[in-house]
Amino acid sequence: MQNRAVRPMRNYYVRICVVHSVYKIYTYCAQNFYTHYIHQCQYVIISQNYPSPFGAYINPLNLSKKTQTKEFKDFAAISFSKLNMAMILDAFMSKFSSLLANFVYEEVIRVLGVKDELQELHRRMISIQCLLKDAEKKKFGESSTELWLSELKDVMYDAEDLIELCRIEGAQLLADQNPESRTSSVRCDFSFAFSCFTSVPLRHEIGNRIEEINNRLNQIYEDRKHYKLEKSTISKTPQITQVDSRQTSSMDDPFVVGREVEVEANSLVDRILAEVVDEKCLLFVVTGMGGIGKTTLAQKIFNHSKIKTFFNLDPVWVCVSQNYIEIELLKQVIRGAKGSYGDANTKSELQIILRDSVASGRSLFLVLDDVWRADVWVDLFRVPLDNSNASVRILITTRDENVANELQAAYIHSVTHLSEESSWDMLRMRIFSEEQEELANDLKELGLKIVNKSKGLPLAIKVIASVLAKKKRTRKVWEAFLRNDAWSVSKLPDELRGALYLSFQDLLSHQKQCFVYFSLYPEDAWLDPIEFAQIWVAEGFITKQQDLLMEDSAEECFTELLNRNLLLPPDIFNFGKCKMHDLVRSLTLFLSKEEASFGALNARNSTTSIKLRRLSVKNEEVAVEIFDSVADQGALRTLLASSSNFLLNDERLRRLSHVRVLDISWTPIQELPDSIGNLMHLRYLNLNHTKITTIPEFIGQLTNLQFLNINSCQNLRQLPSGITLLHNLRRLDIDQTPVSFIPKGIKKLQQLNYLSGFVVTNNDSSSSSKLEELNFLKQIRMLNIGNLNRPQSEATIFKELPNLSTLTLEFSVDRTISSEEQELAVEKLFDKIIPPQSLEDFTISGFFGRRFSNWMVSSSFEIYVPNLTKLIFRDIKSCTQLPSLGQLAKLKELSIINATKIKKIGPEFLSSDVNSTRIAFPKLERLQILNFPELEEWSFGIEVEQNISPRLKLLPYLQKLTIQNCPLLKQLPEGLKYSPITDLCIHEARKLKSLDNLPPEIENLELFLCENLEKVCCAPALKVFRALNCGALSCVEKLDSLQTLFFTDFADSFPEWLLKLLRQQGLQDYLELKCGLKVFQECLKGGSYWDLIQHISKVNITVYKYGYLRYSKQPYNYQTNI
Repeated sequence: MQNRAVRPMRNYYVRICVVHSVYKIYTYCAQNFYTHYIHQCQYVIISQNYPSPFGAYINPLNLSKKTQTKEFKDFAAISFSKLNMAMILDAFMSKFSSLLANFVYEEVIRVLGVKDELQELHRRMISIQCLLKDAEKKKFGESSTELWLSELKDVMYDAEDLIELCRIEGAQLLADQNPESRTSSVRCDFSFAFSCFTSVPLRHEIGNRIEEINNRLNQIYEDRKHYKLEKSTISKTPQITQVDSRQTSSMDDPFVVGREVEVEANSLVDRILAEVVDEKCLLFVVTGMGGIGKTTLAQKIFNHSKIKTFFNLDPVWVCVSQNYIEIELLKQVIRGAKGSYGDANTKSELQIILRDSVASGRSLFLVLDDVWRADVWVDLFRVPLDNSNASVRILITTRDENVANELQAAYIHSVTHLSEESSWDMLRMRIFSEEQEELANDLKELGLKIVNKSKGLPLAIKVIASVLAKKKRTRKVWEAFLRNDAWSVSKLPDELRGALYLSFQDLLSHQKQCFVYFSLYPEDAWLDPIEFAQIWVAEGFITKQQDLLMEDSAEECFTELLNRNLLLPPDIFNFGKCKMHDLVRSLTLFLSKEEASFGALNARNSTTSIKLRRLSVKNEEVAVEIFDSVADQGALRTLLASSSNFLLNDERLRRLSHVRVLDISWTPIQELPDSIGNLMHLRYLNLNHTKITTIPEFIGQLTNLQFLNINSCQNLRQLPSGITLLHNLRRLDIDQTPVSFIPKGIKKLQQLNYLSGFVVTNNDSSSSSKLEELNFLKQIRMLNIGNLNRPQSEATIFKELPNLSTLTLEFSVDRTISSEEQELAVEKLFDKIIPPQSLEDFTISGFFGRRFSNWMVSSSFEIYVPNLTKLIFRDIKSCTQLPSLGQLAKLKELSIINATKIKKIGPEFLSSDVNSTRIAFPKLERLQILNFPELEEWSFGIEVEQNISPRLKLLPYLQKLTIQNCPLLKQLPEGLKYSPITDLCIHEARKLKSLDNLPPEIENLELFLCENLEKVCCAPALKVFRALNCGALSCVEKLDSLQTLFFTDFADSFPEWLLKLLRQQGLQDYLELKCGLKVFQECLKGGSYWDLIQHISKVNITVYKYGYLRYSKQPYNYQTNI
């Protein structure tokens, strides 16, 4: 860096004004767009077992094996990363230059006199952006442009660090001049300019650093000549211009085997041919991640004998892909429909010809494979096929579930992964001939381990087979192959890499950055959308949108990745968390490998010029060495050490001056060092499940902190008062942490939208926040309050919180006063808690009053909460009657748990006036009645039960009903038969003797510990029936549609209803029994029951403490230990 002469004071002032003017632009853009797009390839994962993808290659030119020299492979890897970097830099600079162009004309620029300087900056950025396009074009030319891109990226990193420093210092200067501005946004005014003189050395340093960055940008632009980069213009050519070279065929692959594929194909064929309703044209959609077998399934359906005989015209197969020419697609379908288009070459002409061709054929089956946009149907094929007046069935495959939903399909089918056995069959058939069956059996154990690596992904199995086919078929070779970790994206052939990379390439810029962030998490990690929403906001990936919370935008991004099948389906039993397929995760590792280390060896071997920006650690011994080298660079922005033994002490914390995301949850840390207050850039701090005993007051200096998680810290008893100085805090989670009070001043946290674990202090302490302070949190969306038992004032609470959507109230008994006095006090408190009309999710836990609040039991209950969709009552200890909930217009989920004093649920549950009610529970979909130990009767009243009041519609949308631990309940309400329940679950209803007149649409019936239940009259649509420990059950009727049966608790013989079902071969799919030894022996081959069960696709029978029988019809498998 060249020496600079000291400038006069006047120039200092001008320079600082430039800094202050520009930093608003940089901050907005950098935080919300570019910074972390540039970071795309800068992630680190440190653990003992992570493989190294360095030295890997990609073959973007799709050259033959002979031309894939090592030099070319290395060059191709560089070219690929350059393409990735250029794409992200281009995306950032497009948005940044647009914002800058508008900003230079604002009044503040005219006052400061820096319009010319900013316009020059804008011109330079446009010039560099045009060069980026040329750099991308040269991705297969001179690899030296990689250096040019890297230098530009480093300048952007340094610029963001500097602009962030300006923002922090500027905010502090504003606060010093005007204390009231501490809770307001930073603004450019003359008070700030005047205050600049109080810190001249700092401003001089900042001015010099900005000048240095501008000089570096200028030098980068000048270097274009050396790299022979030329300006390019943005092409105006429409996106749909060419046919994608990645075409699929309608030919059925005989080597793709597995019962799952055959069953799915047959089921879809039946569904396609059965849909003969009024609509002539129907769509069916197959979805799934890249490589999972969507095209394979479509090929099976396309070549199915029923399809070929049902339709007059031969089936037509069209591969659409990402880029296509509309005219060519129309011509292709016309040819398939036996039409002739002659010289027609316009869209409108060809659509008419297509309509007439299909009309003359009267019926057509069309497959549109690999669809990426709904436009190909909506704008191209829908009108001519709809107007053909022919019977048309269209099967569409897509990896994007958003497309499937846009198409308004008659049915959407999600392809599942192959089973272990089917995966092995597919691998075996591709490698071994029929004469090598014995060899295949010898290697099956290793083969199963190999296919397990593919996680049931057919394309991965196909690629692995192509590799193994070239190797010797010996245990030694296969064991070596298994050890070599040949499953990473960087080591698999291009066919698989390309299939996965296409999904990534189609993402928006910020979605790409969020996707690559998954590389920081270990294999098979549960990915929590709520956690990622916080981190992505803190990282600056998410742009603020009007009227939409940034966390909501981030969760939408997570959902988008899920819908595009880049994540596996969420687990409903694990709070909606997801996992990522190993091969997709390998793609994230490959995309993030530049300037990153994925193992200790590679980190030690990396050059000192590489600045690692993100670090994920698991093992302390390895992590300490890596942390020391990374931290010394002063560039680390993210440190994820959750569930590790890495101890973050004071010395290490002081070296994280630029860190923005810090996760040390589930670590053994006991004391948070005072130096935490020096992390001025910190936006996300996760201390969940740690053993910390105190949080230092210095935390109040973290003015940029947005997310603070202190959940389940059992040794923490008190929060520092400095926590109320965190004016940018968006989330504070102290749930399950036994703090005794919340420091006074919580109302100052005006950006807070999530607060969980607020503790009500029922004393007169002046140092704690009172319940009424929460009325000032106008941005609050989610609120969880504990220790409620008596009012603190006469003020109404929560009614004026316009954004509150989720509210949890947890009541607790005060042991210091009498029970009667407590009940009166808590009832008075509940009367003061009036939720706003924005409330959607309401939980009431531990309420011990004898009556609910006045507004809840009034006839106008629904007026108070018109948007309520979910309501939970838990541990309602003293109330003897439920409020009228049937008129809540938008309620979808209702759970009532542990209502220990309620003996009867009557018609008042539907409405305070049943005679004037037309619809009870108009939107309710799920109803849970759990643990009512004294409930004897549940009735909707005579008028409803006998249908005397036909105007009343009861539970018109109810899908699932769960009744559990109601030991005195003798029967279900008669009126339930009018509801469309599909899923009924009854546990521990010990006095229930019969189930008659069940809703006709029930498909899943589960009974458990209903010991006196004798008779069940099932619905004709019942598909799955589970009866566990229902020993008295002797009569089950109407099982005509049953597919799956679980039954236990019989010892000597099958009951007569089960024998009848099996003799009629009414059960086809699955049978699971737990029985006595005598029955078990009769189920074995040669036993009297074997002929009755061998037609079932899958059978699993166990005998208590003895043995098992596992049987599969296709592929055949028979196993027993007796």
